Amino acid sequence: MDFLEKVKNAVGSAAQTVGKKSGEVVEFSKIKYAMYEAKGEIKDIKEEIGGAVYDSYKNNTPLDEIVKEKCARIDELTKQIGEYENQLDNYKSMVKCPQCGKSVKDENNFCPECGAKLAVDKEAEVGGEQEYYTPPQSESEAAEPEVTTEGAAE
Repeated sequence: MDFLEKVKNAVGSAAQTVGKKSGEVVEFSKIKYAMYEAKGEIKDIKEEIGGAVYDSYKNNTPLDEIVKEKCARIDELTKQIGEYENQLDNYKSMVKCPQCGKSVKDENNFCPECGAKLAVDKEAEVGGEQEYYTPPQSESEAAEPEVTTEGAAE
């Protein structure tokens, strides 16, 4: 494979990566917006509950069913927000602490919440081989570009 073909493949691969990442950003934003809406709805429901409690007090009427329905909706929304947070963790490269269950950046060695040691993926630290292009030094070397392979495991 000649140099231009390698460049063409690298550019194509980069374009695919950019396309994939931009799609992830869109999905991430959609999830964040859905969380924002759910939290806003919870706030509105809590205000409605407060108003209903006051109205019940003023009118001396029972309140149980109205409050139960609204509290059940808050529970549904809270569960939904938790699911959204789990989805966001996938985009943020987060892991769950085995000790306390909090979401922690996967680059951390210890949980900032409880201090527990987090599992470390040794294979990810070693890294794979990567190719680096070295331009030719003389006209005799110009016929074939030199490609060297370097890896972190050397």
